[in-house]
Amino acid sequence: MQDRLLAVAAGLSDADLLRRVIALAGREREATVELVAHLAELDARRLYLGEGFGSLFSYCTGALRLAEHAAYNRIEAARASRRVPGILDLLADGSLNLSTVRLLAPHLRPDNFDSLVSMAKGKSKREVEALVACLAPRPDVAAYQPGLPLHTRA
Repeated sequence: MQDRLLAVAAGLSDADLLRRVIALAGREREATVELVAHLAELDARRLYLGEGFGSLFSYCTGALRLAEHAAYNRIEAARASRRVPGILDLLADGSLNLSTVRLLAPHLRPDNFDSLVSMAKGKSKREVEALVACLAPRPDVAAYQPGLPLHTRA
């Protein structure tokens, strides 16, 4: 079957191939949003426990066979969508992607949703990382000093 898919793609004109790829990316976003919404409910009901998994993450990687990073991004998006359901619309229209939602998730609340999203819409992962760094700056890391135990370094 996979050979047939490659042959079909190879047989498309340049314009048809570009249109098809755009359509497929849209369908993938729709499927991802639907999966995220269902994972949110599955998590709320803790149904993974009855399936023999100790966590939603292990369910996603075991039962759904998602890669670890894919599972983590979808779980974070699912949990964020329960707090602020507007996340799903932004994922669906491509304004945010799973990586940027994961980065924003710890900082999103209903009262700051609009402002944070307006700053993050259409931004790359790196740009959202910089935005998050401004929202929640971390202290500088102490310089490495050989021979000193970690707890005594300044």
